[in-house]
Amino acid sequence: KQVILAAGSLGSTELLLRCRDQYRTLARLSPALGRGWTSNGDFLTPAIYKNRAVNASEGPTISGAIDFLDGSQNGARYFVEDGGFPNLLEYYIDARLRSASVFAALALRRLKKLQKGSLRDHIMPWFGQAIDGADGRLYLGRSWMRPWRRRLKLDWNPERSVLGVQGMADMHVKLTEATGGKALPPLFWKYLRALVTPHPLGGCNMAASPAGGVVDDECRVFGHDGLYVMDGAAIPRPIGLNPSKTIAAVAERAVEKLCEN
Repeated sequence: KQVILAAGSLGSTELLLRCRDQYRTLARLSPALGRGWTSNGDFLTPAIYKNRAVNASEGPTISGAIDFLDGSQNGARYFVEDGGFPNLLEYYIDARLRSASVFAALALRRLKKLQKGSLRDHIMPWFGQAIDGADGRLYLGRSWMRPWRRRLKLDWNPERSVLGVQGMADMHVKLTEATGGKALPPLFWKYLRALVTPHPLGGCNMAASPAGGVVDDECRVFGHDGLYVMDGAAIPRPIGLNPSKTIAAVAERAVEKLCEN
C-alpha cells in the first residue's frame, strides 16, 4: 500500500521519469518532474603548503567553516570548509600488520615510514557549498552510441550559478594565500563551467501543488496515493550546506506523518 523511494536525487528522479515517460505506468506524475535540480554549489580547491605540514588526513574531514551565506561578499552566498581526506594507505597497513609475517611486517613498516611526512601532509582541499541557480533539468535522452536506449541526462546552464560558485572559488584562493599556501583552482570549472557534486538535490521537488513540484510537504507524490519520495530529490532548493541532516529531518518528519495516518 505504501512505496517509499529513497534512491537519491538522480535515482529517484530517473525511476519516476521512466515510469512516466518510458513505461507509462505513472502517467499522472507532475510536469515538474526532473526540474529544479541543483548541484548544491559544491566546489573543491586543492592547495599546496610547501613550508608547513597541514596533515589533512588526520582528524575529522571537516573541522571548521566560515559562513558567507548572508551574501556579504558582493551578493555571493556560500559556505567554506577546511577539507581533509582519509589516509586509506595507513589504515590498510595497520590492518595488515595485525596478521603479517615477520618479513611482510618489515616491508609494511618501511612503507608506512616512507609515506609519513610525504607530499600528502602538505596538501589540503578547501571544500564548500554555494547557493546556485537551481535550474537544472533531468530527463531521459537518447545516447549517440546506443540510440535505442534512453538514459538519464542533465540540461544545466551554469550562468545563474556563477555568482555563488565563483565567489566561493575566489575565497578559497584568498584563504589559501592568507594561510601560506598556493591554490590550484580546478580548470574544468574555469574553462568548461563543469562541476562535480557529491550533494545533488531536487528533481522531485517539494511544492504546494503539482504545478510547482512532485511531492507535498509530507513527501507524498501528487496524484498517486501511497507513493513517497524521501531523499535529496525532494529538497526544492540549494541549502549551501552539507545536506545530510536536512534530508534526514525531512524524511523523519514524513515517516512520522505517514505513521499518524
